[in-house]
Amino acid sequence: MPQLIVTEKIDGNPVAWRCSDCSQSFSARGKLTTKQRNEKVNAEFKLHVEKSHKGESPRAMAFAAAVPLPKD
Repeated sequence: MPQLIVTEKIDGNPVAWRCSDCSQSFSARGKLTTKQRNEKVNAEFKLHVEKSHKGESPRAMAFAAAVPLPKD
């Protein structure tokens, strides 16, 4: 079951992720809120899982070093 893994943070905020199963990269840089960034990446990841990992369900995001997302 694939999941998103944070690969890069800027000022403590995740901006890049990868798929745990195939290492496909996902990015949400730019002037986005944390909520917008998560919505964008989760939507892209869901499509990726449906296309590339048929029959599997995406798992919740995993965050490097278990650092929680900041609140907007």
